[in-house]
Amino acid sequence: MAKNRILIVDDEPAVRFGIRDFLELHGYEIEEAESCRDARHIFSTARPDIVIADYMLPDGTALDLLPRLKEVDSEIPLLVLTGHGSINLAVRAIKEGAEQFLTKPIELHTLHVILQRLLEKQRSHHKHLASKSRQVRQTIDPFIGTSAAIRSLADQARKFLTTESPVLILGETGSGKGVLARWLHENSPRAEEAFVDLNCAGLSRELLETELFGHEKGAFTSATSTKQGLFEVAHRGTMFLDEVGDVDLQIQPKLLKVLEDKRFRRVGDVRDRQVDVRLIAATHQDIIQLVREKKFRDDLYFRISTIPLSFPPLRERIEDIPVVAQYLLNKVSTDLGRGEIQLNEDCLKAL
Repeated sequence: MAKNRILIVDDEPAVRFGIRDFLELHGYEIEEAESCRDARHIFSTARPDIVIADYMLPDGTALDLLPRLKEVDSEIPLLVLTGHGSINLAVRAIKEGAEQFLTKPIELHTLHVILQRLLEKQRSHHKHLASKSRQVRQTIDPFIGTSAAIRSLADQARKFLTTESPVLILGETGSGKGVLARWLHENSPRAEEAFVDLNCAGLSRELLETELFGHEKGAFTSATSTKQGLFEVAHRGTMFLDEVGDVDLQIQPKLLKVLEDKRFRRVGDVRDRQVDVRLIAATHQDIIQLVREKKFRDDLYFRISTIPLSFPPLRERIEDIPVVAQYLLNKVSTDLGRGEIQLNEDCLKAL
């Protein structure tokens, strides 16, 4: 693996030598410059990971150099060194984009720790970007097909991307409700925040309550420690409740309180907590019938169904079957490392 490259900008050879000698012993590759002009040239060609620059240089200052380097690569951090530091100058340097402001003589071990932290921060940032890029590539399109039904759903969904209102997705099991929920989140103003999902089907009242709202230590026999609920985990993001029609009637008022007041209470706690989440719910059941049968609260239904979206089953859009089948086949062949595979006419007719 290539060594991390550091650019040292200082017009005093002795200072450059001291820093270079120390950092080379710790596995860094070093580039040197003695002026702003030299630094700009080396920065453009060598592309260092971090720049360490003396504040006073023969043809300017580190703060003159900083915006010129940012034009080339805005993500590379710059550390400013000075023998005449002041609080005002330090504040100005940080405000203008310097990562650190250090006074001479610099403690080299301290410098090494700072460099390690900056490099780790860079790695984490790059991993995050790579993860986002990979996630975008791997995101399943919920609107595969050309039928009028799926195009209509796509048009409806896109109209509501900027809203914060709750969404209720109706559709049969396996129709793609969960995919649509994640797509709504990833294309919403909350896309950078958490997407937390929970399938409510088959969960007991006690388990569902502690999953959603969390509990305090000692709230019940097995509560040996405090547990954070999923609503807290989803704070500022999106909470997706699949099979919301299965939520126990005793839990529904607490869910309603989250939607109306943005407040909830952990099991065993005596104080309310605030939370900011956008709710997306889904069900395969006839939820209006559940309301009629008093199995689902009507006030909660009206809250979660502000924006209703109905996912059409594939049998109602037969013309989409070839497109969906080919899409799934391509995905499987990619996962298995196989080449492109095409469905022939006989396969399509059988489908």
